[in-house]
Amino acid sequence: MSAAIDYLGRRHAELERTEPEWLTATRDKAMQQVLASGLPTTRNEHWKYTNLRTLARRKFEPAAVAVDTDKIPSLVATGQPAASFVNGQLHELSVGDYPATTIAQLLEQQPETLNGRLSALVSYDKHPFAALNTAFFSDGIVIEVPAGAEYTTPLLLEFISAAAEQPALVCPRVLIVLGENAKLSVIERYAGLPGAQNLTNAVTEVHLGQGAQLSHYRLQELTEADTGMHLLAVHQGGDSMLRTHGVDLGGKLVRNDLHTWLCAPGATAELDGFYLAVASQHVDNHTRVDHSAPHTTSDENYRGVLADKARAVFNGKVYVAKDAQKVDARQSNRNLILSGKAEVDTKPELEIYADDVKCSHGATVGQLDEDAMFYLRSRGIGERTAKALLTFGFIEEILAGFGVAELRQYVETLVTERLPDSERLEVLT
Repeated sequence: MSAAIDYLGRRHAELERTEPEWLTATRDKAMQQVLASGLPTTRNEHWKYTNLRTLARRKFEPAAVAVDTDKIPSLVATGQPAASFVNGQLHELSVGDYPATTIAQLLEQQPETLNGRLSALVSYDKHPFAALNTAFFSDGIVIEVPAGAEYTTPLLLEFISAAAEQPALVCPRVLIVLGENAKLSVIERYAGLPGAQNLTNAVTEVHLGQGAQLSHYRLQELTEADTGMHLLAVHQGGDSMLRTHGVDLGGKLVRNDLHTWLCAPGATAELDGFYLAVASQHVDNHTRVDHSAPHTTSDENYRGVLADKARAVFNGKVYVAKDAQKVDARQSNRNLILSGKAEVDTKPELEIYADDVKCSHGATVGQLDEDAMFYLRSRGIGERTAKALLTFGFIEEILAGFGVAELRQYVETLVTERLPDSERLEVLT
């Protein structure tokens, strides 16, 4: 057993909690799975290219840490509904009329409303970090939108990683339930303050009713010493629409798992992702789209830019069940390499058991287009500026799909600052 898991096992046994028996039993079951299996190794096919050896030696403290909250940068605009957490503890709750409540409040006032709902979509043996989250989470957000209700202004959820005497295990938890024909837009922002060296280990579970529509944005900008893990698990009813937009800009080691089940005819999933990795960052994206019903549609588009000694992993699987006829599924992963030492491992997969489907997948790993470079250079644009423009253009095709203009502008600024030759882009954009 690794030092990290051994330490967390002892801390789990020592923690004193005042909570319902069903939650304690749920936590114990999750921790038992973690102790039995330990952290994944590269012998596990789903972790083949992501080595957790260094992480396994670190001892993270699963406890609240006091920080100076006045130093926390925020995306919150005046009047915007939002909730923020620092190292897993509630910092601010200002959600207006949005149907959002903290998990801690529900556990205190209506604990049975969460019984059987938390971890309903989580498989502990397949997602060990989700099991770890279940064992240690202390708070989070529950959003339950009634049938027919529409919320057009995005609800911002901020999860801040702050420096502590000992690196902290931070376990944000989000549960989203949309009733029939309900509509919601949510932004999950994971950010780190200077000096933070924590493990932010988040789980988001989503249930979409008949005709429900969710736009979900995940923005990750942790520190260069932070570790980030995130599971987004979604159950989609008939004619529901899921749109996800994931952006990874920070973190030393980052792993994202996204799993959606299209469980009834008419369900649609559009999954977009972008990652920019520099220095020695490691970003791993694993996605799975289960077409469990006929007449369902998915479209997945992930892009990455890597520089220096960075490494990225993409593994996307589309699964089509035996009786899921008339499925339309597309998957694409494109990567731009800006350094001879950067590396990408990409593996798009199709597993199809129906015979009347339209499915496609593809992956590319390459450098900047030479013809495009020649075109710009022939018009008097310098080489470094041309490279910066083409790189930003490669990214912009993903960012153009953002339905929240303010968020898109914010991300464009962050990307511009992090790209090689950023000073040239700042002048031109």
